[in-house]
Amino acid sequence: MELEELMKKQGKIACKVRKRLSGGGRKVQFPVQEKLIARRILQQRALHVRVLRRDAARFAKEIITNPSFKASPGWISRFMRRHKFVTRVKTTAGQSLPKNVSDRIVTTCSKRIRRNQLPLPCIANMDETAIWADMPGNSTIEVRGAHTVQISTTGHDKQRITICLAAFADGTKLKPFVVFKGKRIPKEISNVHAAVIKMSDNGWMNEDLTMEWIATVWNDSVDPGSAKRMLVWDTFKCHFTSSVKSLLEESNTDIVAVPGGCTKILQPADSPPDADDSEEDESEVDDEWSLTQGSDNEDGLDGVEDSEDEVVDSHEID
Repeated sequence: MELEELMKKQGKIACKVRKRLSGGGRKVQFPVQEKLIARRILQQRALHVRVLRRDAARFAKEIITNPSFKASPGWISRFMRRHKFVTRVKTTAGQSLPKNVSDRIVTTCSKRIRRNQLPLPCIANMDETAIWADMPGNSTIEVRGAHTVQISTTGHDKQRITICLAAFADGTKLKPFVVFKGKRIPKEISNVHAAVIKMSDNGWMNEDLTMEWIATVWNDSVDPGSAKRMLVWDTFKCHFTSSVKSLLEESNTDIVAVPGGCTKILQPADSPPDADDSEEDESEVDDEWSLTQGSDNEDGLDGVEDSEDEVVDSHEID
């Protein structure tokens, strides 16, 4: 290194010296088997089957029978790099968002907070989100540069329940409100006390269930006649019926209505849980939501309109 630096100073070297010659380094130990693994991944992706790193490791262990081979995370990363595989998110249609969306949402809510002098424990966000019977996830191993990334399902991806999640700005989580499809609550969950269980004809929220959420979750979180509170939620039509607005007014609640358009950015609760990054078991339930009131802040806002005043005042309760 000293000789190299000396030669650089003397202008003898015009470009950077290569650290490794082309073709240098350790040779691939199982080149034929790697081609078979890559072919199997391509076959799965041709059927739009989701393929994760753990699936690639399983393929490798099935094809490479050498007892010393471990299919370690490092080997999987190098294998993917050698064969131009990357982890991709399922492609979806894009959505055009208004300009300065985050700044305008913050400004809108800040005005309300200053106007009513609200502390963090009095500011909450609620949103309904679907939990699907089949959640195949959005990411899969795919060839680098692929324009379309499709993932097949088991056919049960339309079966769902609805869950209403709410949290205060200080991180306090309210009891989950879960809506199943049907007429009667199944015996298996009739004695659940960690969540409010309700039924509807289609498994969706409606005006009556929204009023029940206010009565059993929102008003139960604090004395309804105590302090002024602010509830931030989207413009779902059931949120702004006369009955719902009247019930919230009785509970001393001020509404901030944030129209749709920015769900994926500003409303974490609107996206179904997925463990793509860590590739953990996607059937696990967040115990902090289902069993206790945790301390993590889960509040979010759902969307924005062109006019900042419309966001606040279109459904304002005076």
